[in-house]
Amino acid sequence: MSTPHDPHGGIFGHWIDDAGLPAFAYTLDQRTDPRAEWDTHESGTSRLHWHQLGNDRIVAIGTNEGWVQLYSHEHGPRWINQHRPQEGRSAGGVSYLLDRDSGDTWSTYHPDLPQQAEVEREFGCGSLRVVVRHAGLTLDRVVFAPFGDGRLLASYVVVRNESDRVRRLRHGEQWGVQLHNLDLVPVGGDRAARRDGSSFLLYSGYGADWDARLGALVARHPRGRLSHEIPFPPGRTSRTQPDVVCVPLGTRVDGWAAAHSDVYGAGGRTAPDALLDPPNRPLAPGAAGQETAFLLTTDLELAPGEQRVLGFGYGAAPPAELADEIARLGDDPAALYDATRAAWRRALPAVDFGRDPWLGRELAWGAYYVRSGATYHHGFRAHTLSQGGAYQYLGGFNAGPRATVQHALPLVWLAPELAAEAARFTMAETTPEGEIAYAEVGSGAWEHLLWCPSDNDLWLLWLVAEYVLATRDRAFLRQSVSYWPAPYTRPEPVWDHCLRALDHLLTTVGTGPHGLIKMRLGDWNDMVVTESDVPVDRAWEESESTLNTAMAVHVLRRFAELADYHGDLAIAERVRERADAFADAVRASWRGTHVNRGWADHETEAGHLDLFLEPQPWALLTGVLGPERAATLVQEIRSRCSDPYATRIFGAGGEGHTPTVGGGQWPAINSTLAWGLATVDPAEGWRELRDNTLAHHAETYPEVWFGVWSGPDAYLPSHDDRAGETWAEESLFSMQAWPVQILFPHSEPLNASLWLSGVTPTAAGLRIDPLLPFEGWRWDGGLLSVRYGAEEVGGELGALATESVTVEVRLPSGLSGAAADGAADARAVRVTVDGAPAPARVADGMVRFRVPVGPGRRTPFRVGGGNGGA
Repeated sequence: MSTPHDPHGGIFGHWIDDAGLPAFAYTLDQRTDPRAEWDTHESGTSRLHWHQLGNDRIVAIGTNEGWVQLYSHEHGPRWINQHRPQEGRSAGGVSYLLDRDSGDTWSTYHPDLPQQAEVEREFGCGSLRVVVRHAGLTLDRVVFAPFGDGRLLASYVVVRNESDRVRRLRHGEQWGVQLHNLDLVPVGGDRAARRDGSSFLLYSGYGADWDARLGALVARHPRGRLSHEIPFPPGRTSRTQPDVVCVPLGTRVDGWAAAHSDVYGAGGRTAPDALLDPPNRPLAPGAAGQETAFLLTTDLELAPGEQRVLGFGYGAAPPAELADEIARLGDDPAALYDATRAAWRRALPAVDFGRDPWLGRELAWGAYYVRSGATYHHGFRAHTLSQGGAYQYLGGFNAGPRATVQHALPLVWLAPELAAEAARFTMAETTPEGEIAYAEVGSGAWEHLLWCPSDNDLWLLWLVAEYVLATRDRAFLRQSVSYWPAPYTRPEPVWDHCLRALDHLLTTVGTGPHGLIKMRLGDWNDMVVTESDVPVDRAWEESESTLNTAMAVHVLRRFAELADYHGDLAIAERVRERADAFADAVRASWRGTHVNRGWADHETEAGHLDLFLEPQPWALLTGVLGPERAATLVQEIRSRCSDPYATRIFGAGGEGHTPTVGGGQWPAINSTLAWGLATVDPAEGWRELRDNTLAHHAETYPEVWFGVWSGPDAYLPSHDDRAGETWAEESLFSMQAWPVQILFPHSEPLNASLWLSGVTPTAAGLRIDPLLPFEGWRWDGGLLSVRYGAEEVGGELGALATESVTVEVRLPSGLSGAAADGAADARAVRVTVDGAPAPARVADGMVRFRVPVGPGRRTPFRVGGGNGGA
């Protein structure tokens, strides 16, 4: 059956509703359609496309070929079952079916399916679903990450007999075991060889056997328990050997195999020997290399129309915690899957801007991707939000604080506990001297790579301010967090961490002769110094960043708001004074049509003619330029940086700069651009938000698979010969080789949607002052709900602590005129809180009233006409 063309699915499929959740139906046959092929610019061409599965602790990839590969960050970045087809080793995560009468065998491996088989593939929230209909049978398989903080994946399998005769079948649940460290390899090193060598030394010797106590097939290393119990200090490689398990969930197991040679034998991947004759034979520990693989078999006899449900769990855990991980899965895979989808429905925002209905779906999908990108780090005792993509899954490094914080900002409202964890993680990777790591690698090692940027402090201060002001969680400021390396250094309260970051920014980083914050070896742009041709030592002493200075104006104002709330009025006054001084320095950087980029040294200015986009949004959204200059800047950005997909990061003006990685689009910058544009022209801000979406990328570049359901950190512009794709740097690594699972394409539309909705937590409570070019919209998720119409504004507000807060709301058009006369407030505007009339004050187009908030519920409020109902 054909489906209507979905322009937001490109050539690859279409978006669907999956029991109230967004999902992508992948319909392209990558085996036969040449358009599936893409150049990785690192390992040749590929037809593999993949999607992120995850919960709050683990991440996995589910592929268009049907296999699933599990990632763990807990004791250092590594794959648990790396797919290595060149060596005949599969990641697994697939189902096999054997017809015991005919001997026919097939599986959910898409490349191995008979051509006449009918296939459906769905990328869902936390799940990969593969449905195969063949020979009168339906094999419906879902692999998913159960919602929460568990370490194991689950598979929920339904086998149906669609034929008119009894079928005698055998199902095989197959998973690989190929632990592979993602150690950071120096530039120029043989990454694959170094990692293979490290993994060989660490993981050789695994044995595997059926564990009757656990009712599971378990691979164990002889040193596994010891390696998890020794408190190793942080290092550049993982040193633990977890147990790896495949466990039936409410499912009978009739046979099993634990060795790679036993699973596959002569039949190979298409018809594994163990499916025909399960050996039930353990793999003795001690062999060199990794020889483990799992297959569990279950015999079925199905009458016509009958179906059977099977369930399994797979993953890795410290030996002492494996039993608990298995127990949390339960024995009903259908119920576990339903509970996971219900939890995601509660966790994702419901957003409706009254136009472009697909945008609400994309924002919900983005919230899924951001949260499912979270992992837990044992060394830091906190969750983190790696930016993912090629940085994490190819490079092996979690870089860095700016990414973690920017992804955490929307979670302040949607999942505040994870936002707080991201802040704790960032503080735990700070040295006692106040230096925040550029990146975290291995089992928690501190790594600056080639860069020691000047913006890390700003991101930490911003996140803590937003989190505490939004949640009213004052107690967070008193929580103790260790410095790096945790837990070996003294802990300090969060507030003291913030003061140390503030002092580090203002004193250690400091300012240059133009009053701008020093750039050091980079600001947001890691390449800005190396591309300037100024010697590194001179850049360290003399370079200045207009970007960081303009950002500091906003961040320090927000931190001053937090200081007011915390009751530290002296810090608030000091911080506001510095914000004002930085605002003056940004104004002095105006060059007639835009602000400059900064200074490579005290006499080498960057961006006086060339337009670097990075600082421009902050100059707009902080209001430091004034209306006339702001209007000029908006016009300049549009005339010099417009592109069919979205605004480019660079507009040449004659200075001869080479734009960073092609000068295309960066969601991390364009989200603040949407915000900045909206302060001058709401229609321009809305357009920028809409343009920087996956849906718009799929419309613009329908044959590029990344940019449809996930994407990279930057896209190449339309004038590039690989327009719409992403960068590849031979001296580093190729983003093009792992061009999805970067969280910026998902977090930034969420951030921009909140910023344009005008949602701002304050010392007093909450301000709602929209920057949208229309009324009639709704943003509902986590602690906050806002419904904004022309005649009425309603909402609900929650918090993590009990308090009475002041809510101030910009009056919509249908009320603002009636309330223009302050003396008529009571007649013109009526406010209800928790269903009862509440006193309110109207001034300057805003209505102010009090709302009691606390944990466990959201308090409703409504602002309407004086003659309206409650």
